[in-house]
Amino acid sequence: MLEHIPYIMSGTLIGYVAGLIPGVGNTITLLMCYPLIMDASLLNMLLFYVAMISVSQFSGSIVATVFGVPGESSSMPAVAEGKKLFMRGLGNFAISNAAIGSVLGSIMTVGAVFLILPWALDLVKTYSSTTVRLSILLVVTVSVIFLFGKSKTNNAVVFFIGSCLALIGFHEIGAFTFMQNIIPYDTFPKLFGGLPFFPVVVSLYAFPLLLNSREQFKNFASGKVYDDKNSVVEHLKEFTRNIRSALRGGAFGCIVGFIPHMGTMLCSTVSYIWEQRVGKKNKTFRDDGDIKSLVAAETANNSSIFTGILPLLLIGIPTSASEALLLGIAETNIYVINFTTTIETDLFHTLVIGFVITNITAFFLSWPAVRYVNLLTRINMNYIFYLTLAILAVLVYYTGSIAMDELFYVAVMLALLPLGYLLRKSEPLVLLVAFLLTDKIMESGFAFYQIHFG
Repeated sequence: MLEHIPYIMSGTLIGYVAGLIPGVGNTITLLMCYPLIMDASLLNMLLFYVAMISVSQFSGSIVATVFGVPGESSSMPAVAEGKKLFMRGLGNFAISNAAIGSVLGSIMTVGAVFLILPWALDLVKTYSSTTVRLSILLVVTVSVIFLFGKSKTNNAVVFFIGSCLALIGFHEIGAFTFMQNIIPYDTFPKLFGGLPFFPVVVSLYAFPLLLNSREQFKNFASGKVYDDKNSVVEHLKEFTRNIRSALRGGAFGCIVGFIPHMGTMLCSTVSYIWEQRVGKKNKTFRDDGDIKSLVAAETANNSSIFTGILPLLLIGIPTSASEALLLGIAETNIYVINFTTTIETDLFHTLVIGFVITNITAFFLSWPAVRYVNLLTRINMNYIFYLTLAILAVLVYYTGSIAMDELFYVAVMLALLPLGYLLRKSEPLVLLVAFLLTDKIMESGFAFYQIHFG
């Protein structure tokens, strides 16, 4: 276990910082951390990722409570209720209760995973069937198009663009090349090998996401941070009064987290809305800041993290943008992610231990940190924007140099940046999933055709 500690700790610290800085998010952070994990084993890669996304939930709620802006997308309930509690002088209670709830949620999700895993594993073993494999991939495709963003038509167009980009180059399916009449492979022979993953993600996912974040967080400021003069016992007593809300949120996150593409954001938001209804029914809801709703939402988002990653671990299908990126990095290292390589090995149990260690560490980091959070108001978001872009550009060159084709990597990034700008108002996850899954859909479709009609 000792050899895994550096990846757990580095993921914890990086995730903590990522959650504190609005607009950066897990996916862009993972992109910037690529050099740290590019040579890592599959287990260390997963440990780093789980640590990073878990801790970012903790620190994201701090930023949401103190500043009223979401550090993470799942922190929206903390923006709604945490800021109100903060203005009432209860910011520290809000943060401490959210932190305790998050730890409780992580414990609940570990228990839920072990209870349901034997059943899920039996179900997933049928995934080797071509028909089942194709069906799952098509369900994921439809869900991505219809469940994300505001416009289904726009999602369909973006998915088509992502698929076209994925189809550039030679494909082993039927031993032919797609779009041979569109792409001048004689003029650009490097395109015969397809578009490299890293510059595509930077130009068409990270760049439009940063553009949107820059606009959203222009006014990043807060009032004072209240000194916490309450004892640990008083904070624990407050949590005991909210324990039912935490348990409801944790149970909801465990259940919904299993559903592909629902994500921590939906878990936290729906749990938050549900708890509001319970509070209004019981006449305990407060319009000036409801700590029970906040605790339910924060417990739900952390309990959904580990259950949410199960579809990736079991069948190799990502359910979020950061998971899609992780899958792309793993496949670049020729790692296969499925139940054989993850669940039916010691990898999974080590991953669970790492998840628990991470959450406990995050708990001790988050609670005392509130008194120093106001230092973030000194950050100029323009600096974050340009610095992040610069780091990503350097990393594109770096990954290109590893492949001994740095100029091609940079050229692809620059060529796709205008498209990224045009797609800035679209849902970038749709394009990322299309780029990653199109090959898998076509492989399964071709195999299905050969079996049933060939």
